[in-house]
Amino acid sequence: MALFQLIYMSTLATDEPDILHGILDSSVRNNPRKNITGMMLYSEGSVLQVLEGEKDDVLELFRVIERDVRHSGIYLLIESEISTRNFSSWSMGFRRLSQADLAKFPAAAQVFKARTNELALRVQPGTALIVLKSFVEDSMGTDS
Repeated sequence: MALFQLIYMSTLATDEPDILHGILDSSVRNNPRKNITGMMLYSEGSVLQVLEGEKDDVLELFRVIERDVRHSGIYLLIESEISTRNFSSWSMGFRRLSQADLAKFPAAAQVFKARTNELALRVQPGTALIVLKSFVEDSMGTDS
């Protein structure tokens, strides 16, 4: 079966650190069971996340995320088959983006500053993946 990639954005219900840590902990704990890998970027209450794995497993996880009360304003950016994983090193890599990061990477600022109803117009296809990949090398993975 072909690999599948899904990228979405959401707003966290609150900006409490426990919410973000809970999401990361459950990703690191549960994703290996389904051989799902990915990366999460966080900035000022918004999450940009990529999930990779078998299509059925990724879609099942996304349905769980859609029902998760910790997320709101979920917006699906990309769904596509892929030939290789882009984030194979982590069950869930993570990076909290500072204002300096957003200033240094205009594409990231474009994604994170867009309101949910503007994402389809302001975020060009592929931009979200480029943003996620740009933080891979110097990101701190939550697992090894």
